[in-house]
Amino acid sequence: MTTSPPRSLALDALSPLARERLAWLGLHRDAAWTVARAELAQRLRAMGWPCADAVLDAEDAVGGLAHPPDGHLGVAASLRYVRGEAPWQRDDLQDYGLERDPRPPHEPLLPLWVPHDPRLWTGQDGRIVHGSHIDGPGYLTPTFEDAPHYVEVLALLDGFVVAFMRPLVLPRPRLEASSFAGEAIAAELGLTSFAPATRGVTRAWVGPGVHAVELDLPGFKQGTDVVSDTAEGLVLAAARALDASGTLRLTSLEPLDRDLLAELPVPTSHERLMSHVYTWGKHGDYSDLRYRRRHRERVS
Repeated sequence: MTTSPPRSLALDALSPLARERLAWLGLHRDAAWTVARAELAQRLRAMGWPCADAVLDAEDAVGGLAHPPDGHLGVAASLRYVRGEAPWQRDDLQDYGLERDPRPPHEPLLPLWVPHDPRLWTGQDGRIVHGSHIDGPGYLTPTFEDAPHYVEVLALLDGFVVAFMRPLVLPRPRLEASSFAGEAIAAELGLTSFAPATRGVTRAWVGPGVHAVELDLPGFKQGTDVVSDTAEGLVLAAARALDASGTLRLTSLEPLDRDLLAELPVPTSHERLMSHVYTWGKHGDYSDLRYRRRHRERVS
């Protein structure tokens, strides 16, 4: 009797930097949450769902990868959630199965990550689509070029791109600006362009201990995020982001040094929750109902 060799769970589709950052975050692929390409195709066909090569490629690349704050990424993992084969906080008023691609010819989208809002789907061409059904009519927005592109950005940004429930504690100090200030920040901090995450709607720059990413995800996140090993780098980045106007939020586990803060205009607010959160202007994001309403009014 012969047995097939164990499936490789290596993240070979990702850059060395992304693999390094995922390991630092403790995010790994789990064999229990993914299946071989042929088996996934068989399962999809049995359900009457399409199984284009690009969908199967997404599973090959990142299927079974742990995804913060909990759950696993991939079509196979999503099938387990949708079919009630794994516990999760499901809202039975929502439909987590196939969706209709907002792009012509409006082919079916398959779920790629469903435990939390916003959720992810993959198109038949591999394009990632962010979607939400909370507090109003659902809407879907094409975002990342493919699953590896999404995970590259996820890794650079310490496992958090956008979420309805923003994490109270972040792994490293983080700057979130509503302006597209990536080039100015990169020049200030001596960062270099990072090709694996510079595709489509995102541009990325990296340097020792610092990552900056511009994201243009309409209705979910538009602006520049910077994560750094130290708060000093973020203060320099904040100065350049404020030059570009817009609003700003800086989050750090420790309070910013007074001398560092003196380099910037006086913050609009400083809150101490699980972290120290400094804001300049009325910073809004996807967790803010007003932010979502403005988007819906703009695209309706």
